[in-house]
Amino acid sequence: MVTPSLKYRGVILEIGSMVPEFLPHGILIFFGENAPPELRDTSLVHNGTQLTSELAAGDYLKFSSSSSDQPPQWFHLTAVGESANANLAELGHIVLHFDGATTASLPGAVSVEPALDVLPAIGAIFEFLSQKE
Repeated sequence: MVTPSLKYRGVILEIGSMVPEFLPHGILIFFGENAPPELRDTSLVHNGTQLTSELAAGDYLKFSSSSSDQPPQWFHLTAVGESANANLAELGHIVLHFDGATTASLPGAVSVEPALDVLPAIGAIFEFLSQKE
């Protein structure tokens, strides 16, 4: 078994009041703790700070609960926009599209599959990994 390489990790600290409206469209917007007030309503605000290696198609996203009663949710990255890594590294900002597209719809977008059915909760851990455990 290959040990996955952690590329980025954060804990969700806030969920903006408008975030649930994006779920039916398969979109989650993340911002670091320094997100301006006008963006917090539409974002999952987190404490991640260091991108150790660039995200790439083929990597994985893992959501896990802060308690062990929930199994982790795994998602496969299918496309990474050309500015997604810089946005994540500099601002903690990333826009996830749960659409499985092979080309990112916007420069800062990352497409993943499968679809997301339930929003992660405050306190949930998200990790980008080079390979699934």
